[in-house]
Amino acid sequence: MSDRGVEVETDPRSMRRCYKCGRPIGPDETICAVCNRAGMATPSATQYHGTIVVAIVAGVVLLAVWASLAMSGIGPYEATVLRVTTDPPDGAIVSVQVSNLGTRAGRAKCALEAQNGAGIAIRVRSVVSPQVPAGGRVTFDDRIAGLTEPPARVTVICS
Repeated sequence: MSDRGVEVETDPRSMRRCYKCGRPIGPDETICAVCNRAGMATPSATQYHGTIVVAIVAGVVLLAVWASLAMSGIGPYEATVLRVTTDPPDGAIVSVQVSNLGTRAGRAKCALEAQNGAGIAIRVRSVVSPQVPAGGRVTFDDRIAGLTEPPARVTVICS
């Protein structure tokens, strides 16, 4: 109660500081009157966070559209193993032919799988092909190392 008999209610929330100059301000304010001379309303925390969320979502969408456009027309690829020769002491040289069925040049990511006589994979190697022209083909050699036995067969899958 004040000295006139009128009860004054105080806000139980703690005081804040102006984010520009550090002066004490009320709990519902973000900037003091000195820093906000024009008296403009400041955005709420929800508006700040909403703006950031919209910017992030828009960025992800734009990145997805760009990636889609950048990759269109590249591939699909068809690949064939032309020959396999042993490369002592623990490897095999694989000759692969990759064809690009797309309308733009690109590089194929290929998995070379060495299999034993039972068809079980004994070693897998990932390799990126040289640049394959649109509608064209390339042939390249790669080595599969770390084989404990010569492969009975090598398969290739490119994407």
